[in-house]
Amino acid sequence: MRNSLLALALVANAFLGTPSASAADDDIIFRAVISDEDQSIPTESMGKGMAEVRLERATLKLSWKVTFQDLTSPPTIAGLYGPENVGGNAGQVVDLAPNGVIKSPLEGSAILSDGVFQYLITGRVYVNIHTTKYKDGELRGQLRRARK
Repeated sequence: MRNSLLALALVANAFLGTPSASAADDDIIFRAVISDEDQSIPTESMGKGMAEVRLERATLKLSWKVTFQDLTSPPTIAGLYGPENVGGNAGQVVDLAPNGVIKSPLEGSAILSDGVFQYLITGRVYVNIHTTKYKDGELRGQLRRARK
């Protein structure tokens, strides 16, 4: 009987996938178009970009890829900020370039606190890229939940 249960478990695992594979099904994807349009202080930038972040629900691990181009000057800070809606300003909650190198594409990951998790899932986190010309931010975009 024990061998039958073990064989059944192995077949079910092969058919249904491993726990880590099913965990990816629970991931939440967020995206933002980043431009000068959402900045709370107007900028005159032709820059643009995209941000995609993936939240692993089970671990609160956030992974990101942010691309940008045509900035008016060198980038100085890139981060996620919250809690705030479009038009307001908030503090940085995730440094998108913790090693200090800010170039496109920015890729990395971090474990979120419960508070930042709540900000993110309620749509109150934005991406902001600051430059030497625009110290308060040149490109910005609110992260919105996306379909997979």
